[in-house]
Amino acid sequence: MSPITPVIFLLALLAGLFLGPRVYASPKTSESIVQSLEEKQRDAHTHEKILQGLTEQERKLFGNLQDVEVRIRRTTDEIQDLETELVRLRHEENRIQSEYRDLVQERTQTGEELRNLLTLLWPVHLQGIESKLQDLTSWDEADRQFHWLSRIYGLVQERIERLQAQARELALGQVRLERSRAEIDAQIIRINKGKDQLLAQKLDFLRRVQEVRAQKISTEEQVKEILQSIADLNYQLQTLASKTFSDQQGRMSWPGQGRIVQGFQPQASPPHRGLSLQMGKNDPVRAISPGKVVHSDLLRGYGHVVIVYHGQDYYSLYAFLNNAVVSVGQDVDKDEKLGQAGYYPKVDGPGLYFELRFHQNPVNPDNWLVAK
Repeated sequence: MSPITPVIFLLALLAGLFLGPRVYASPKTSESIVQSLEEKQRDAHTHEKILQGLTEQERKLFGNLQDVEVRIRRTTDEIQDLETELVRLRHEENRIQSEYRDLVQERTQTGEELRNLLTLLWPVHLQGIESKLQDLTSWDEADRQFHWLSRIYGLVQERIERLQAQARELALGQVRLERSRAEIDAQIIRINKGKDQLLAQKLDFLRRVQEVRAQKISTEEQVKEILQSIADLNYQLQTLASKTFSDQQGRMSWPGQGRIVQGFQPQASPPHRGLSLQMGKNDPVRAISPGKVVHSDLLRGYGHVVIVYHGQDYYSLYAFLNNAVVSVGQDVDKDEKLGQAGYYPKVDGPGLYFELRFHQNPVNPDNWLVAK
């Protein structure tokens, strides 16, 4: 293949004059990366201290778990005692109610007996009032009637007194019943209060554990992100340090994978100032080193040509590309895809013509690319 037209490198030369002879660098300088790295390291140290504090706080919480369990167990026992007492109070209430029902029944029975006695006594009383004892024929009969009436009157008086006593007992029973019910209500309130206290203790402990764990998880994620950022910044710093083109001699990636059809032969006729590679259809073509795209367009006889400026007046050229994916002014990194291998007449199929130039003079790529 004849050497590539100087028109291409005229464009590259103009781009080099425009860009200047400085060494190509990424948008981020090493100083800014170092500064960001130091900030991230300080953030990581701060977050790691926070994480240590949260871990210690979590450890203390679980260390106090036994005390919390003792308090919870004590509250549970108190609630059980209160519920046992409630059962006793309910039994007492049932006993008082039973006694109260018995008193009511006895009072009803006493009232019935008094009613029967009065029913029996009243006619005799009326008869005595009418006759004024005139019908009595002897002292013995009068004495018998007197004793009989006295006995009836005594029974009546006894039933009346019993009714009065039973009424008092009923009143006292009612007071005891109401007092028992009030005590039961108070006991239920104490039980519910104890249960509320127990639930509050459990919820408070769980809340504190969850808060610490949530903060710990969040801080762990932040530490991971910061450490990843530190790793990325270190990589950028290392990459930036290795971006000086002349320092990469012998370690550069190949622009494509394929068979070398013709190597660097500047003394041949016609001269061959680059590498001709036979490649597979649509195989990727990649930048050999970081740089800036200064040309990406069709050139008659060479297909789509991409030229990348690497600083220090070094350029790399990639011809016969198909579907170039970069544009002029774009920064590219090492091994970044520039396009795909297109039709290369020299190999009668997909291939790549590659040149490396310094101050517009071709240099042997074999001295720069990593040995195959």
